[in-house]
Amino acid sequence: MVDVKIVEVGPRDGLQNISQLVPTGTKVELIKRLSRTGLSKIEATSFVSPKWIPQLADGDMVLKAIQSLIASPQNNIGYPVLVPNVKGLEKAVQNGAREVAVFVSATESFSQKNINCSVAVSLVRVRLVTERARALGIKVRGYVSCIFEDPYEGLTDPEQVVTTTQTLLDAGCYEVSLGDTLGAGTPTDVGRLFTHLLRTVPASSIAAHFHDTYGQAIANVMKAYALGIRTFDSSVAGLGGCPFAKGAKGNLATEDLVYTLEKSGVSTGVDLDELVKIGTWISQELGIPNGSRAGSAIASKTHKNGAPKSSLPTRVWHALESTREYRVRRSSANVEICLTRGENGNALTQSLIQGLIKLFETFSGDGAVSRIILRGEGKYFCTGMDLKGTISNQEQFLLLRALFHAIDECPKTTIAVINGPCFGGGVGLAFVCDIRLAVLNATFTLSEVRLGLCPATISKYVVREWGFSYARTAMLTARQITASELAGLQVIQGVATDEASLDTTLDIMLEELRFAAPEASRLSKELVKVAYADAGGKQQARVIKSSFDRMMGPGSEHSHARSEFKRGIRKIDWETIDSVPCAKL
Repeated sequence: MVDVKIVEVGPRDGLQNISQLVPTGTKVELIKRLSRTGLSKIEATSFVSPKWIPQLADGDMVLKAIQSLIASPQNNIGYPVLVPNVKGLEKAVQNGAREVAVFVSATESFSQKNINCSVAVSLVRVRLVTERARALGIKVRGYVSCIFEDPYEGLTDPEQVVTTTQTLLDAGCYEVSLGDTLGAGTPTDVGRLFTHLLRTVPASSIAAHFHDTYGQAIANVMKAYALGIRTFDSSVAGLGGCPFAKGAKGNLATEDLVYTLEKSGVSTGVDLDELVKIGTWISQELGIPNGSRAGSAIASKTHKNGAPKSSLPTRVWHALESTREYRVRRSSANVEICLTRGENGNALTQSLIQGLIKLFETFSGDGAVSRIILRGEGKYFCTGMDLKGTISNQEQFLLLRALFHAIDECPKTTIAVINGPCFGGGVGLAFVCDIRLAVLNATFTLSEVRLGLCPATISKYVVREWGFSYARTAMLTARQITASELAGLQVIQGVATDEASLDTTLDIMLEELRFAAPEASRLSKELVKVAYADAGGKQQARVIKSSFDRMMGPGSEHSHARSEFKRGIRKIDWETIDSVPCAKL
């Protein structure tokens, strides 16, 4: 028996406040994962003009991608979408929506600022939507903003909230969610407003949408529950900040809500463990801290996807070489090269570049090495070329070109573990690698134009990974770019909150890569490289054909995998196959 209903608003209300553009695939995957937790209502997207909310401009694609969920007779989950008017409603319905949500403000100032019209006009629009929705057989949910306070005119008159709520219900909304937009309300405020409201409006028609700006959301939930409210809005991982309090928390985290209610003996029907996994996952995907206190605490006790931390095998590293500028160690098929000139920002000197070239060339020919990890020690990952050096311009160019070429041509999977800020050539060093993992406060600055330079040597790799438009802007502005932004572009594959978590993120990645065949990985790298260099050309055609022949030939990794598959083995640990001694340095 479920005692309360939770409306998950993360995919819409949460994501619309994320600064970097979130890929459509990530949004769809988030909805699909949430659909497996026991939630009965998940707000999917919005059909508000992309001019106002560019983050949700792909609402039609999101809805089409989850049509199998919406249309499934076995699925009792509702997927409402936000619409501003009849035009938005009709577009939503054309793309498969079966439920919509409309929004108004309880105050005039916020209504004018938010939707550019008066409260009265917004209510007229709502009635037009509900009338059209009724004719189409579409359910309508209502939202009322600023129930306690308006950022422009101060405290909200409770009578305005009551009047607006009743008007929405009279117009045909089956439920109205009351939003503390600023998160300024306290349990005392909740008691005063909801007691007044419930004299004329049934509790079954009301939902509460509390923000956590001042840390009052959970307390407000419990007060509202005591007054008879049984529907609450929340956002997984606390996605979505407060637009009127920079840096403050916005939406109440669904994990915190479920944890508190269940601990209080109130059944939610939601699987908290699964919810925590999703909150951890989406936070990593977006490159932002997990905004759920309960979620973060529970996740700290578990490994990725819920497996115990102890399930990660202890990795033993053996030292191979150590100089004043770098340190090399090895664990099974993994080699780690760590830059150790932290006091100088791990700047690239002539000797360091020469040493790195030698290392990458040596390990490229070592059949027992599958992965090469490049990381920094100290505050910075790499601050670029050492400007105090005395080598000639021509020699500097040749050295840098040779270094990036050695890494780019390396047949092994290369992983940059970015512990801090990168500048100039340090950005190139990170993005010539195949995979990037970064700590949250890592930044990336193509600072050359400020020094009267351009990122000539590294441009090939930065443009290839970032894309033309993004790279051009970064080069021309020399602005500091965050790890979160690049994670949003999917060019950083993992973001950790601190260096300890970064090590764990690397361990997880290495454990996943144990099951990636080394020769198949090398061929995959060649396919990507030639697609960039000669898309649709003869060279690409030759590489595709030769790659196919190699992977299908006798004695290939595929031959071994196929025979193992017939024996019932679906997952092969390639690190345990044909292991040979370490290469001599």
